[in-house]
Amino acid sequence: MECEYISIMKKSLFLLFLFATLPCISQSVEDEILEANRAMERAYNTGELSKIAAYYTRDGIIVGNSTEIEGREAITAYWENLQGRHIKWELENVEIIDYGNTIIQRGISRLHFYHENKAFQSDVRFTLVWIKEDKKWKIKIDHYSRI
Repeated sequence: MECEYISIMKKSLFLLFLFATLPCISQSVEDEILEANRAMERAYNTGELSKIAAYYTRDGIIVGNSTEIEGREAITAYWENLQGRHIKWELENVEIIDYGNTIIQRGISRLHFYHENKAFQSDVRFTLVWIKEDKKWKIKIDHYSRI
């Protein structure tokens, strides 16, 4: 009877430990995605725009209002087009959903830039599809639409 009780306790403790660590695993993925967001903001805000492209997969896609860009080279050119016109970028996370091999992130982007010597702000809703490439979370699809 005592051995059965110990066996049940061991199983219970194991299950308790297993379930207690699950939120930590998801939190870690969320932290990685949010840190990538912060790094992309820093790259934009300091004028290192080509660094932003490194957060996309080699065959990444950007799709938005009258925009469709595919591949790292095209994405690099897209961001470098704002060189000298960048002001500030803020990414607001709304939701991160972890599907294991794929992460979906929704949020709001506020991109400040100069156009014809006037400051503008582009506000868009975005959905990012993150996948692992070279053991790092990278953006496979970046879809945005104006607010």
